[in-house]
Amino acid sequence: MATMSEKLEAAGGDKGNPFDDGIFDGVKRIIVGKSLLSVSYIKIEYDKDGDTESKEHGQFTRKHKEFALDYPDEYITAVGGTHQFDIKHKTTLIRSLFFKTSRGRTSDTLGHKKNPMIPSLVSSAISSAVAPVVSYETDFMFESKNGGKLLGFHGRAGPLLNAIGPHFFAFNYPLTHFNLEGGNEGNAWDDGAFDGVRKVVVGRRGKFVSYVRFEYAKGERTVPHSHGERDEAPKEFVVGYPHEHITLVEGTIDGKLTSLKFTTSKGRTSPAFGNEDGSKFAFEKTGFKLVGFCGRSSNVINALGAHFAPFPAPVPAPAPVPAPAPAPAPASSPNKREALGGKGGETFDDGSFDNVRKIYVGQVDSNVAYLKFEYEKDGKREMREHGKKTGSGTEVFEVHKDDYITSVKVYYGRHTGVITSVTFKTFKGITSPSFGKTSSNMFFLEGGKITGFYGSSGDVIHSLGAYVSRSTRMLRGKWIQVKQIGKDLEPGPRCSHAIAMVGDKMYSFGGELTPNFSIDKDMYVFDFNTRAWSIAPQNGDVPELACLGVCMVAIGTTLYVFGGRDSNRNYNGFYSYDTVKSEWKLITPVDKGPTPRSFFSMAADSENVYVFGGVSKTVRLNSLHAYNIVDQKWTELPNPGESRVPRGGAGLAVVQGKIWVVYGFCGDEMDDVHCFDPVESNWTKVETSGEKPWPRSVFALAVVGKYIIISGGEIEMDPQAHLGPGKLDSGAFELDTESLLWEKLEEGHSPRGWCASTTASLDGKQGLLMYGGKAPTNGRYDDIFFYGVDSA
Repeated sequence: MATMSEKLEAAGGDKGNPFDDGIFDGVKRIIVGKSLLSVSYIKIEYDKDGDTESKEHGQFTRKHKEFALDYPDEYITAVGGTHQFDIKHKTTLIRSLFFKTSRGRTSDTLGHKKNPMIPSLVSSAISSAVAPVVSYETDFMFESKNGGKLLGFHGRAGPLLNAIGPHFFAFNYPLTHFNLEGGNEGNAWDDGAFDGVRKVVVGRRGKFVSYVRFEYAKGERTVPHSHGERDEAPKEFVVGYPHEHITLVEGTIDGKLTSLKFTTSKGRTSPAFGNEDGSKFAFEKTGFKLVGFCGRSSNVINALGAHFAPFPAPVPAPAPVPAPAPAPAPASSPNKREALGGKGGETFDDGSFDNVRKIYVGQVDSNVAYLKFEYEKDGKREMREHGKKTGSGTEVFEVHKDDYITSVKVYYGRHTGVITSVTFKTFKGITSPSFGKTSSNMFFLEGGKITGFYGSSGDVIHSLGAYVSRSTRMLRGKWIQVKQIGKDLEPGPRCSHAIAMVGDKMYSFGGELTPNFSIDKDMYVFDFNTRAWSIAPQNGDVPELACLGVCMVAIGTTLYVFGGRDSNRNYNGFYSYDTVKSEWKLITPVDKGPTPRSFFSMAADSENVYVFGGVSKTVRLNSLHAYNIVDQKWTELPNPGESRVPRGGAGLAVVQGKIWVVYGFCGDEMDDVHCFDPVESNWTKVETSGEKPWPRSVFALAVVGKYIIISGGEIEMDPQAHLGPGKLDSGAFELDTESLLWEKLEEGHSPRGWCASTTASLDGKQGLLMYGGKAPTNGRYDDIFFYGVDSA
């Protein structure tokens, strides 16, 4: 569907060269630089059909700040700022910019903060072509009706930014727009119009709908947008796009949205998501399909509207593939994991069996061309074949009779949508060879025992999904996103930083916004009672370096901070920060303690701070040191030798008196686990099994009882190493340190790595607290998530 837009007149002066970036799918990141007088530089990273395209205007300066979006879930809905007439240049210049998003976030002021001594006017009060008697600083604000998405910029620039204006999404014919149903509270948003809807996810908080996530179709791409806050575990409704569309949206309003229900072009109706309390509404027009939503949200969905478009010419459904009828599903009815990849070929659905025993894979021209599955049902074997056999033969992966598949890693081409590689992992931790070649897009099929496959195929395999059956969970809990109020003193987006909890307060230190450039050396404090940020007073031996790749732990009311580096690889020593006295103390200078390092791991018990691994100036490290806070001495603990290779980005945990090293990066992502017993003074390489995570590093970690919980992380290093995002994951897992079984948990945040994490207790529940991190776009997050354990 063609993008519809509204171009608003630019604010600012009439000098400089005109520019118009045009219309894109959205904005991922904005970087703004300033001179002594004004905003002198702006760089916008746009999304166009899944690729990043950058536009730059003005003259680059080292004094710049960045605003990154959690794209595509989050987008800009308003652009504001100030401009002022400059006598020297005899024109009006942009002095500052700020941005508001669909999640209610407002960026910092980028450029020059407003001078309270200079009078202000609204944008239309003076002409930019005539010098006023008084040089007023003039406010301007661009907002699209109903919170429409920012799609591009236009304006004027030379060595400075003279003027700027936006392109916003705007609906018009042939779209039909249904006005908002509900209240006027919350932040306005408008996702725009797409080709259709692939999936709807709805979550509740009490009697109201609190969270929605819409996965839209744009060509072969899936574009997700989410709104509100997750509380209770959400439920989903999958649409068989492109052969099925939502044609009716029904709901109820009791001041805010209380329920949603959907009906499709094939006559299917979803369950009612929520409680059908209050007045009813319906969005429907004969011959039209749903292509987008708009609304208002806060911690609940306050109001909802929709965009509908005429049906295109009918797309013929694929011919059925003759195959034996699938055997009935097992008693524990399996769930379908969505088939991803391209939309070519004919659909197939093998159904669900007792086990998958053998998999045959054939390849051609860097694609997976052929898949043959040997299933088992009631002791009998059945075969299913898909794709086209090639002359190069097939490779086989066989699953042992007392084992089963728990996860499949799948790659597919960004432009072709064809599956290029599959790799299988079993409950006992056995991983198949990687059949095929990696490519730009990757996904996992996991979450339990895989009992069957479905997807689409022709001469190659276009898409792949799975049936997954799971047993009773060992650990139960849920994710929440923590609301932040009053962001004036917020640290801002960052990764490679550290957090620790003291009482009801989270302390944050260090980090980077731009790769390899540390941000600041403030100690930030987030109070979970007020949900507000502040900056802690700093007295005593304040660290000299702003650093990234730093670690921090808490023992009682004292924080212990070690290592980290600046952009020139200068390293910090070992410090303590007394949160009662607001006082820093240098415990060990950088040249007196363990080898200076960054991107290492740190943990603590009641008397010891443990430091493991990391990256020094020259090599990765393998050592484990302990600092005893009573004796005030460092001790290097025994080294296991070659059985545990040097690494950075590992997890380090103290569980019931033993020290665990989990995964990490040694040049490749790793999936091994090691345990040190301080009483016996020996190391054990631990063999784990179950729903084992794929190799990863720089993930979040917490300890709850006997369980180690991890979430997110880097699955594959970027070709540019730390300068790029790599391939990041959103999966959460827990390891039972007694049974040595892994289990996959509910996912609760977008893919990310290099985030700060700690164990925390919120509202009476212990769990994993994580803040910020690196996004798949190479931007940085500033959100806070908590996985609270209900039962363990």
